[in-house]
Amino acid sequence: MTHRLRVAFAIGFSFWTARSTAALEVKSPPDTSLAAVLEETGTMALAPDGVAIKNERVDFGHMEISFAEGTLVPVLGKSGATLGVYFEGRGGYLYTTADAADRVALQVNAARVAKTIRPMQGRVADDFKTALILFSEPQFTDLYADASLPHAPASAMTGNFQTMLAGALSTYGEFDFDAATARLNGRGRFVYAELSGGLERVGYAFDDVQEGRERFFNFRKLVDYNVRFSETLSYQSIPGWTAERRKAIALTHAEIAVDTSDNRSGSIDSDLTFHVHDAGTRLLPLLLLNNRDPDSADWNSPRNKLTVKRVVDASGRELPFAHRYDMLLVEIPATAAADSDVKVRVETSGEVFVDMRGHHGDNYFSLNYESWFPRPFSEWSRRFTFAVKVRCKKPWTPVTSGKQVSRREEGDFVISEARSDVPVKTIAVFGGKYITRGETIDGVLINIHAYAMARKNVLDNMPKLAGSIAKFYTSLLGPMPVDELDIVEVPEYGFGISPPGLILMTTEAYKPHEEEANYFVEGVNARLAHEIAHQWFGHKAAQANPDDNWLSESFAEYFSGLAMGAMGGDDKSVFGFNKMLANWRGQDKYCTDGAPIAAANYLGGEDGSKDRTCLLYARGPLVLHMLRTSIGNDRFAAAAKRFLDTANNGPATTDDYAKALSDVMQMDMRWYVDQWVRRSGNAQVDIEQHLDPDGPSGYKLWGVIRQTPGDGFKKLLVPFVWDNGGKPEARVVFADEPEKKFEFKLATKPGAVKPDPHQNNLAVYK
Repeated sequence: MTHRLRVAFAIGFSFWTARSTAALEVKSPPDTSLAAVLEETGTMALAPDGVAIKNERVDFGHMEISFAEGTLVPVLGKSGATLGVYFEGRGGYLYTTADAADRVALQVNAARVAKTIRPMQGRVADDFKTALILFSEPQFTDLYADASLPHAPASAMTGNFQTMLAGALSTYGEFDFDAATARLNGRGRFVYAELSGGLERVGYAFDDVQEGRERFFNFRKLVDYNVRFSETLSYQSIPGWTAERRKAIALTHAEIAVDTSDNRSGSIDSDLTFHVHDAGTRLLPLLLLNNRDPDSADWNSPRNKLTVKRVVDASGRELPFAHRYDMLLVEIPATAAADSDVKVRVETSGEVFVDMRGHHGDNYFSLNYESWFPRPFSEWSRRFTFAVKVRCKKPWTPVTSGKQVSRREEGDFVISEARSDVPVKTIAVFGGKYITRGETIDGVLINIHAYAMARKNVLDNMPKLAGSIAKFYTSLLGPMPVDELDIVEVPEYGFGISPPGLILMTTEAYKPHEEEANYFVEGVNARLAHEIAHQWFGHKAAQANPDDNWLSESFAEYFSGLAMGAMGGDDKSVFGFNKMLANWRGQDKYCTDGAPIAAANYLGGEDGSKDRTCLLYARGPLVLHMLRTSIGNDRFAAAAKRFLDTANNGPATTDDYAKALSDVMQMDMRWYVDQWVRRSGNAQVDIEQHLDPDGPSGYKLWGVIRQTPGDGFKKLLVPFVWDNGGKPEARVVFADEPEKKFEFKLATKPGAVKPDPHQNNLAVYK
């Protein structure tokens, strides 16, 4: 599959010089049909002539491109329509990131994968000698349509252009799909720019078609492979993309039939209902994998290929479509009114019934988070109810998301049907040689699906353990979002995954040590608790954007720690809260001063994955731990529940959590998430404290909490704790300014006064 970070945003162009006299013909691409646009963009070549330009500039998004002097030639499609421009000469660019978290990510990424680039205060500038800019519709025509400028033949530039174009299409090959989506739906523009000849070859893309973000990147060529990859340097949102726009084409219901006669190949037929916001919409842009080749990132690989056989509307009429780049475009009759429902049926088949490694194994197949059925691009557009029917060959049996409606055997096959009336963002389907145990605990049916070698005590105890964890969460967060939970063994090692209504646990969870009398093997119980927590944090409240990922992972990790603490035991038999807290603190020192939590998914280079893990699974839980110990258990839990109830099985953002927290605290708490999620670093605190007699029998505790003013300053709730006759006593200072004075009147002389003795704050005390 093609692994590429998609980006998008609205654009505006400004020019140094305005002209009106046209010399070179400017022709728009045809927009009569999907096939016409794809044919037009399928062949690109230079115009015979270009123009000599000097001291010109184009601005789009946060990118400025200046042409000092050189030749600019239009790039033409098959019919002669203008699809871009190519430049040779001298020029320069300036890229700026406005987002605080992305500014740090840019600095980190550049140091790792683009060492010649030196960002300064979120700005990157460099020269270039050649530039290729592609656009979904003609842009800045004033630059090349001026009769007063001398013409220059483009024949000598053709070879360099073809090389640069081939590289661009190997990185952003789906330019034709983006252009088709923009033109047929009548909104949004896509622009791709590649600049070379300076210190670093860089690319820039914005897309006002899909997601509302812009991306700045460079390139990496793999030795011995005829492919290059892009390395993200900056990835930032752009204004104007509201929730309504992100849900312009939303999947609302899916009826899916999965059928395999050999547990290797088969058919997947999807009856899909979309809610289309805008009148005049003519295209459904969807994600759909082309193959599940484990050894190739090429969408066009023939191995484990998924083929679209046909697409029809509700009446059975066949609809035009295109399927490549792990995407599916479906042309529909223009919607006559806003907020219309559109129904399509997509019939597919292929050898895609493989395990998580992409192989046809002897134990199971997995259809999970990959786009194995058509779905929209945006997380905002994936909240749908569903019904799913799966048929696989014995001795394998199917396990799916949703509440099981029926299960039956027909000859050599097992058929399972399930549905969900609660909106979800994905569906998971598994088939394997499972034995099943089920138990209803507090109204929730918990099924365990494991292989025959799983120990009996595990099969008997795991439902009880899962039920205890779910009961703890329910007491804090409200009812479990599903009324049936399936825990499925995956014959791999060392991870857990939590689709809606499913918990996937690898094999070691089902084989505790011989000497253990119960299921509490170090780490596995906490992992189970983490995955169960995702039914709330990840599904009841689904992250809306990549920078909101902490709302899923950090919350699930921290609440799993709370669950382990609540279940009792000691850290010898249970990987409990104290051990988890120590692990978080041990890991956090490696990512404290890097990028902020909000940028975890945007970090590149060899350490990108490690930093993401550190930020989301260590620093994020510590940020929540600091909050809980500052505001108290009750208010912490109330804020989490309010956040979940407001999301109500829909997308949620960090700002949504800040609002829920503010509502519970009855004060503006946006500063907390801005400071600890969107900024990095710990507080550096100098505390001066004194204890003086105050009157005949009292005492006065007073002093100053100091931090250096500037970007490093952090607001803190600093507890001062001491012993008072064998009982702990405390006072709290809200250090909301760089120099905060405090004074407390005490009736008796305290024992040794210790600031933040449990080190709950992310602070270094001098």
